[in-house]
Amino acid sequence: MNNFNFQTMMEHGFLIIPKALLQQQIEDPNIEAGEIEALLKILMKVNYSDTLYSDRQHKDYLCKRGESMFSYRDWSRIFRWSVGKTFRFIHALAILGIIEIVPHPNNPSLHIRVVEYDKWVGAPDSGKQKKKAVNEKFRLFWNEFHSITQLPKENIAKAQREWKKLSDKEQQLAIDKVEDYYFHQTNINYLLHAASYLSNKAFLNEY
Repeated sequence: MNNFNFQTMMEHGFLIIPKALLQQQIEDPNIEAGEIEALLKILMKVNYSDTLYSDRQHKDYLCKRGESMFSYRDWSRIFRWSVGKTFRFIHALAILGIIEIVPHPNNPSLHIRVVEYDKWVGAPDSGKQKKKAVNEKFRLFWNEFHSITQLPKENIAKAQREWKKLSDKEQQLAIDKVEDYYFHQTNINYLLHAASYLSNKAFLNEY
């Protein structure tokens, strides 16, 4: 602990360990000392990004983020345990659903995957984040369009479907060009509603 520098260590990110897991380690007499440390080592040693590995037959295997192709012997060296103890521990983690053992036909290599790896390392759920960003951008368009055109807010579901068909660039143009579209209409009675504005790509009109 003499060399402990919290500010420097913060630069390398964090692992998120469930409190219940640590509590179990402290209170359960059947859990051997060092098992939590071994789990932490797995979380530290699995891939942080996708990596391609070649076996002895020069066949390539994709080892994704949160996975590892270390052998039982490799892990035993990391844990400083016997190979037998390492084997039992890894299979116990698989039974608990903490990791998965990825099978490879005709290849006995150990390949493990940490379940929900991004949650262990505190990374946001990319799918949810992306969906949230898309929804926020659509909401910006929806409000901007109706603020300028003063048309009733109708058929939002249809407008959302059309919105999702657009590229990121087209979505931005759809927002940026609402005012141009509106002020170049000679008869406001023929203004397109939001869904039609998107499906017809009226934001690409040249004036």
